Amino acid sequence: MESVLKEIEKYWPHFLESDLAKGYRSEVEKFRAWLKTVGIRLFSLRAREAAERGNPVARDYPEEYIKGLVRRGGARVLVNLFAAYLVQAKVVSQYYLIKNKYVAGGESIATWIRLLKKEK
Repeated sequence: MESVLKEIEKYWPHFLESDLAKGYRSEVEKFRAWLKTVGIRLFSLRAREAAERGNPVARDYPEEYIKGLVRRGGARVLVNLFAAYLVQAKVVSQYYLIKNKYVAGGESIATWIRLLKKEK
């Protein structure tokens, strides 16, 4: 999964420029540490679910599937994952993030929150 972390690092500067990262600067380093452990497991769960739905890339090459997910979503993936982290850590509510337009909508972070609950 080291290659996934390298892929994430490419988008880290763009993530830091997001309104959400700027608004919660004090949580960014905690999120970075969390991402290396819990975040990677969440990406793996997402790949496993895609494989179960019949995605051949997710089934045969889960690491490549995850890297593709990060590439397609770019910094937006990190923003949504950070939002889910903030909700899980009880720093802020999902409603607050949506209402104040930190994230596009509930759907964008709902998947990550669902996976967090499943991961436990």
